Amino acid sequence: MLTPRNQRLPGQVRHLGAYVPQVRIASGLVLFAFATTHFINHAFGLFSLDLMQWGQDARAIITRSLPGTVLLITAATLHFLLGVAKFMRVRSLQIGARSIVQLGFGLLIPVFLIRHVLGTRGAHEMFGVTDSYAYALWAMWPGEAANQAALMTLVWVHGCLGLHHWLALRPWYRQSIWVWYALAVAIPALGYAGFVAAGRVFAIAGGFDSPFLPGQYETIRGVLQGASLAYYIILAAAVGVWALLMLAHRFSHKIAVQYANGPLVLAPRGATLLDISRSNRIPHAAVCGGRARCSTCRVRIIEGLGQLPAASEAEKKVLKRVGAPANVRLACQLRPVADLTVSTLLPANIEAPPGGQTDHYHWGVEQDVTILFCDLRGFTQMSEGRLSFDVVFLLNQFLGRMAEAIEDSGGYVDKFMGDGIMAIFGMGAPAATGAQHALAAARAMSGVLDGLNMSLRDELPAPLLVGIGLHTGPAILGRIGASDRTEAAARITALGETVNIASRLEGMTKDLSAQLVVSQAVILAAGTVMASDDTAQTVAVRGLSQPLAVHVFSRAADMPEPAGSGPG
Repeated sequence: MLTPRNQRLPGQVRHLGAYVPQVRIASGLVLFAFATTHFINHAFGLFSLDLMQWGQDARAIITRSLPGTVLLITAATLHFLLGVAKFMRVRSLQIGARSIVQLGFGLLIPVFLIRHVLGTRGAHEMFGVTDSYAYALWAMWPGEAANQAALMTLVWVHGCLGLHHWLALRPWYRQSIWVWYALAVAIPALGYAGFVAAGRVFAIAGGFDSPFLPGQYETIRGVLQGASLAYYIILAAAVGVWALLMLAHRFSHKIAVQYANGPLVLAPRGATLLDISRSNRIPHAAVCGGRARCSTCRVRIIEGLGQLPAASEAEKKVLKRVGAPANVRLACQLRPVADLTVSTLLPANIEAPPGGQTDHYHWGVEQDVTILFCDLRGFTQMSEGRLSFDVVFLLNQFLGRMAEAIEDSGGYVDKFMGDGIMAIFGMGAPAATGAQHALAAARAMSGVLDGLNMSLRDELPAPLLVGIGLHTGPAILGRIGASDRTEAAARITALGETVNIASRLEGMTKDLSAQLVVSQAVILAAGTVMASDDTAQTVAVRGLSQPLAVHVFSRAADMPEPAGSGPG
């Protein structure tokens, strides 16, 4: 039985193409790590040549070993070949300035790298030259200083752009972006400054004799010219083939793509829908740059769904994460082969709020957080026969004091639901911090309840009772239900299974005669040490196939307090 392309039966091996992005990222990380340590090694020249040499000797333990050499050569070869393959697939220059710079710089790196590698390790391998830092400075300062600066710039910019595209959607990266920007500037600046400082000191000291025997230097020059010519031929051939593919793409069989409430465009078969949008200057969201790492480019297929090629593994993974229906596809991965009608699902541009910072919650952020649900028990019966003023007064007293306890503990009040509250802990912070703050809030809310019952004892027929549920896990945080910047749009809410579980744990407090039911995930994330297992239980939660480990407390104030649980 034949299996459709990019689909597999249980037990089948994944299509090799599904691993290409991972291989490109992994090989790039190896090369970027090598470049980063090399630049830091250059920076040691701000102190002394001896320190530079010590750094090189320490790095050589790995980079000059057989495993290290094989890893570097393999990573460089794979990264270059996959980069050329990616270049060949480009069918539009409307791919964004960052992508053009990254691609262009990547193709230019070998022009300067060949000369650098042959002059250092090449000389060592061919003639046994000790390519120490003294030798490198003799060979490169000052005649090769401009080439060195160009090579460092090409490598660093290409690597940083790739790293940024890879990490752009990760919350921890966005929260600490200023650190990475600072490092992106400081490392190459200090590296080149160290190279210049060491070069000047070396030039003043002088006295370095050429390590080459007669004829060896000419041999190196000949190999350099041959290798450079070979690369120029490869580069020219790649550009030529790409130009022919672009020409063929332009005049190949066209398909019609109708955008709902937009234009009808003709496009060559085989181009991605995102490329089609960009080529025709149709605004189309793509936060990750078209790398199947987000879902912002997704479209709804209105007509032509049955004639589309099957989704790749990468596309399936993203669509599954957002719970997309069968008629939704990623424009960056979809290559239509027949006419179709589509509707984009997200606005193409993010409006920056005052100050120019991008509002990531406008698009949705996935993060590990702790969700708290709190509900006032028996308030419906308690409010029967009371004046409306009394009901509102009691609710305001309860909800206001509880909200203060949540916010004082580092939480964010998501919403009020009648006589209940939903809160989020750990927004923009590590999961451990969110869990610790949530537990601190539950203890504080228990104390607040005791104080309310004391102050309102003459107004109440019975003390107020609450149920609190806590759970830690991944959730989608975003601004839901409004498209403008009104007060309603300013609120952030949480979505996902973690929210449902926390709500159901709160609902269990009544049956368990408890004030607090907290999942084991919260306890582990917070680092709380339980003195005994008396509070531990396993409960069945609706919607989960497996029982959930929880801890049940008759009073939240009795829960152990983890170190560092206060708000940061």
